[in-house]
Amino acid sequence: MTPLVLVHGFGTSRHIWRRVLEAVEALAVDLPGFGDAADQGRAGQTVEDMAQALADMLREVGEGPYRVAAHSMGGKVVLLLAARHPELVSELFLIAPSPPTPEPMEPEGRSKLRAAHGDRDALNAQHHDITRQPIPEQDFVQLVEDGLRASRDAWIAWPDVGSREDISGELDSLRLPITVLFSEDDPAISPDTIRSEVLARFPQATAVPIRGSGHLVPLEKPEAVLPLLQVKEERP
Repeated sequence: MTPLVLVHGFGTSRHIWRRVLEAVEALAVDLPGFGDAADQGRAGQTVEDMAQALADMLREVGEGPYRVAAHSMGGKVVLLLAARHPELVSELFLIAPSPPTPEPMEPEGRSKLRAAHGDRDALNAQHHDITRQPIPEQDFVQLVEDGLRASRDAWIAWPDVGSREDISGELDSLRLPITVLFSEDDPAISPDTIRSEVLARFPQATAVPIRGSGHLVPLEKPEAVLPLLQVKEERP
């Protein structure tokens, strides 16, 4: 069975996959600057930096190629991973992914995102703003704690550097299966952005739009994510 890897998004950690991991066997990882890898974050951290760190982790595990599911920022990271290290990735599942092009974000939004680092009240407000479904209390507490312990350098680098990068020129050679799950009600990365900047660039991709979830789909609607991962695992 092809192993499955789960990659988190901005400001969170591998814990965002807790509800998914109750039903599937997978390796959930922390990107540099976040979760247990908080001390690996650095100023000016790029998408390439994160993709290379992820490639190094997967090579160390040594069980690839991998099916890779990634949320938000992680989606941009794993697209570059697949382009730069095709031998490591057999299939991608992008969940509410950041686009490979510069993410549309107003200056006020970028400023607000920067300021949330290390601020418990701001982190609480941020997660309330980007969700549409209640999140179990233990998971909401974990989200805030992940935001508090994240590397400040890595945190600032995403709105200032990573989210502004354009990696689309490196992705033309991607031919592997790609599934894109997104919410029509996502207040953080709009469905219009997903359609114009993700799906339009990958005509082979399978689009899975849902409703009723905000941005944190793995915690808000794990039941929408699980069938994508489980069906593949059940193939003989």
